[in-house]
Amino acid sequence: MLEPQGHIMLRIVVVSLLACSLAPAESVPNRLTTDEKLEGWQLLFDGSTSTGWEGFQNTPFPETSWAIEDGTIRTLADNSGGDIVTVSEFENFELVFDWKLVRGGNSGVKYLVQKAWASPGYRPHLSPEAKRRSMLRATGPEYQLLDDDNLNKRRTGWEYSSCGSLYLLYKPSEDKPVRPAGEWNTSRILVRGTHAEHWLNGKKIVEFEFNSMDLFERVERTKFKRVPGFGFKGPGHIALTHHNHPVWYRNIKIRALQGPRVTDYLPGRLFDPNGLIPPPPRFPQPGDPTQATASSASR
Repeated sequence: MLEPQGHIMLRIVVVSLLACSLAPAESVPNRLTTDEKLEGWQLLFDGSTSTGWEGFQNTPFPETSWAIEDGTIRTLADNSGGDIVTVSEFENFELVFDWKLVRGGNSGVKYLVQKAWASPGYRPHLSPEAKRRSMLRATGPEYQLLDDDNLNKRRTGWEYSSCGSLYLLYKPSEDKPVRPAGEWNTSRILVRGTHAEHWLNGKKIVEFEFNSMDLFERVERTKFKRVPGFGFKGPGHIALTHHNHPVWYRNIKIRALQGPRVTDYLPGRLFDPNGLIPPPPRFPQPGDPTQATASSASR
């Protein structure tokens, strides 16, 4: 006996609704899932306001240089306001963010930013306006965001400035899964103890150790050698860089991780209050608790 056509249509509708209810929900930008909240994640950008962000050196959020637009936080053509940083500081954390650039774009996300590191390129001959602007540029370890076609690949060492690198210090994996300009990428920065990692679209592309001889030797070969204490691990701010190129961010979220506080292990300040005298090198010693979790930091 044939089933009435009305019953068949009803069954199709019910099956379709059931399939929809069982399908995984698409992630909503700038929102945390219930599981993420239980895991300790917090949003650094709510999608509609600049809450939690300010200009560098405790200046107001620079609305002439940054805008909240269509659920993103993005740069504007006027860069007079410089970089923006989180009001809060972080030490052991996992940071995830979506980003996209225009063709030829250049930007970066800096972390463990110390305000005393501002303006390593300061020169007495600069004009007052140039000095002011230099003080609004954050300095810290940088996850480079770049359209790699913007690089001169005939130049030796170009990889150390390429997308996903720890800028000037560690180059990313050659097989990094970067998406082209104009498309969204997802990056992840992991810092636990002295161990740090850069991830791109689900793949680990860089790992290194703060407070290590290897890192300090690399620092000495770059402009960062002028920054007292660069390479030591300590709590700091997250910074989004304004580099005169359009860049968009969304889904910026962070969670604190259990891990040793390196500042408790290293005696004294990471640098002197005036930011002028580098501390003497202090490399990890046997029994250093900051080394205990390095091998377990990645997953």
